[in-house]
Amino acid sequence: MKKLLIALILVVCSTSSGATLKPTGPELSTILKTVNYIFADSFSEAMVSAVAIGDTTPGLPIYHLLYASILHAQMMDGEDYSHEKEFMGNIDQASDALEKWVDKNPKDGWGYFFWGSAYGYKAVWQAQKGSLFKSLLSGLKAKSRFSDALKLDPILYDSYTGMGSYHYWSSVKLKKVFPFLSDNRDDGLRELKLAADSSLISNKAAAIAYAWALLNERKYSDALKIANHLNETTEGGRTTVWLLAGIYWANGNLKKSSDYYGQLIESLERAGNQNDYNLIYCRYRKGVADYGMRDFKAAKAEFEAILAYNPPKEIRERHKKTYQRSREYIEKIKKQGG
Repeated sequence: MKKLLIALILVVCSTSSGATLKPTGPELSTILKTVNYIFADSFSEAMVSAVAIGDTTPGLPIYHLLYASILHAQMMDGEDYSHEKEFMGNIDQASDALEKWVDKNPKDGWGYFFWGSAYGYKAVWQAQKGSLFKSLLSGLKAKSRFSDALKLDPILYDSYTGMGSYHYWSSVKLKKVFPFLSDNRDDGLRELKLAADSSLISNKAAAIAYAWALLNERKYSDALKIANHLNETTEGGRTTVWLLAGIYWANGNLKKSSDYYGQLIESLERAGNQNDYNLIYCRYRKGVADYGMRDFKAAKAEFEAILAYNPPKEIRERHKKTYQRSREYIEKIKKQGG
């Protein structure tokens, strides 16, 4: 759920003087501030920062792309797709303007990078909505533009964030549906690591994507090193806590898993305006971890809290099995005298 989501988040930047979209020093500072706001779950502040970018390119492609990236992060954080129309509108505006920019400036690698980023966001969203064929087509367009960017500027390492994400997750996910695709997961891992180590503005996004890929490969200790470093440098934002919780859940560390899902519950409740999807998800996993540690009182409290939520019908349907299993756990606990 979050991994794909958190694996393909791409950051953007504004225009500099001349026929290139590479950021200037002051612009870079503003962009990195915006990225830090996103990773600290401060979406309102990120939007204010995006306005300060002062995009002067015709059609404002950089502003629209940056704004779309914030909307995407916000929707994924709350598992709430209510801004879909606004998100897609900004993506399409950015893509159209970037196509015109590249037509006039065909040797600007940064133009191709941003254009690829727009297609990358579209591919992620289409996959999330279940349109796998459309996602594949958009992903291929993104990959092509990232490749063009690197041909023009071999040290534009930010392009490897999108390139690596496409290579890895298309091999893992889309290949199951489209067997003609090549298995490029090793290339994807290498590219994501390179982006995490060397990107100008995408290092955090690349690091998150790399860590989720390592987790999927069951390389828990390597993923944990990245997650702990990010946790120290992102003010404990939920993007990183989701990663830590997922790693400890996967490697069977019940205590740590319970602790981090508990942190997520507290953070989500402080954030407010929840449709309860993520709260139910986190409480279920925390409850299972508590049950595994034989802390039946704590586990029962989590499962009962799940059943007490009154989310929208769509959320209840998506969590149908979660509700069923929560009731089953409560019955197990009762039989054990809990």
